[in-house]
Amino acid sequence: MDESGHTRRAPRVTAQVRSVLIDSNGHELPAVVTDISKGGFRVSTSEPLVVGECLVVRVGHSEFRAQIRWANETEAGGYFLEPVDLD
Repeated sequence: MDESGHTRRAPRVTAQVRSVLIDSNGHELPAVVTDISKGGFRVSTSEPLVVGECLVVRVGHSEFRAQIRWANETEAGGYFLEPVDLD
């Protein structure tokens, strides 16, 4: 928390990374990660996502467990259930 009482977010990196989101039923949805940090991400999709849903974000051969924090018709934001090493 900073001196104003706000929690600081991890630095975000702008991206355009093709990915696949895999929901708890195994349904795969193509997506594009548009920004990412060690703690979370923003993603663009063709279908709306459900706030609170746990899913897997697959990027290349790597998979990251995450939960959706906010969503609208074509974008969503989530946080990783384990910290992600961006190095």
